[in-house]
Amino acid sequence: MSRDKPRWMKVSKQDQVAVVTYSNPPQGLISANGAMQLDETLTLLVGDPEVRSIVLSGGQAGVFIRHADVGQIAWAGEALAEQRTQPADWLQSPFRALCRTIAMSPKPIIAAIDGVCFGGGLEIALPCAMRIASPDSSLGLPEIRLGIFPGSGGTQRLARLIGSHLARLWILRGEIVSADQARLVGLIDEIASAPLDRAISVAAELATRPPAAVAAVMALTREPMEDPRLDEEVLRFAELLRDHPEVRNRLRAFVDGMEQLHELP
Repeated sequence: MSRDKPRWMKVSKQDQVAVVTYSNPPQGLISANGAMQLDETLTLLVGDPEVRSIVLSGGQAGVFIRHADVGQIAWAGEALAEQRTQPADWLQSPFRALCRTIAMSPKPIIAAIDGVCFGGGLEIALPCAMRIASPDSSLGLPEIRLGIFPGSGGTQRLARLIGSHLARLWILRGEIVSADQARLVGLIDEIASAPLDRAISVAAELATRPPAAVAAVMALTREPMEDPRLDEEVLRFAELLRDHPEVRNRLRAFVDGMEQLHELP
């Protein structure tokens, strides 16, 4: 089976709560195609009148979503350098669409994080209405270790959660933090030994609230519909890949060397 497709994505419903479980063994990466499928799944659930809240979890032991498929990022960098694509094309990327669907959802989407949640995985969790993590989870945006930076909302959404100064330092240093550290600064909302069970419980509570009131609260507290800083982030990410061959070389070396992002200096 192609690594470009998740091995499986399961949807289950418990009363008015939908649980979406994403998995892509063996590493738990998310590809462009995986982001597209996850976006399509969440869009359908957001439009389902029988669903009032949604839980998003990882389907592999010890992994929420590890990070984006770096091999695809390297390939996309080559396409940019060869002018087969343009930075503006990235404004319509599957990752951007997925994160926007989560951020704009009129229904609460809760991330149940049980393990590793780095890079693109954390960027998917950031726009969720709530993040609940297990005590042994680890979180971070360590892309700088590869010579890149978070390009799917990470620089903006992390800053909104924990403050711009701390977010800048974490991203510049490629910081990976424990659940306790993340909870202390507001990156996650709760720590639970069984985060999926706890997320379902909270989602069930929110599902009892009047849908119109919930939708109004979600609309009034979300980020602006049109956010120029999010546009600037993705454009600068694409320009970095296009204009710096040393970055593209580093990405290819990472993939070829079968390295682990969290183990890089």
